[in-house]
Amino acid sequence: MTESTEKRDPDDRHPHKVTIIVDGVKHEVRAGPWIVSELKAAVGVPAAKVLAEITPQGLKDLDDGATISVHEGERFMSHVRTGGSS
Repeated sequence: MTESTEKRDPDDRHPHKVTIIVDGVKHEVRAGPWIVSELKAAVGVPAAKVLAEITPQGLKDLDDGATISVHEGERFMSHVRTGGSS
């Protein structure tokens, strides 16, 4: 057995909800790991935009394919992608 099936947290069966703020709007989502693109879809951020985490050090752009852990009270904002090929 793998560790993920052998030592599964009982809370995984009934994930609790947390409130996060995206673009100034509160959203209730499940706590724990999210693929960024799936979190964007869940909170209504268009796929063409970048989701950034608001941290004490400033904005941290999140890659759509990255997995992040979502916790109560986290704040995010979306913005237009910059750069690109010329």
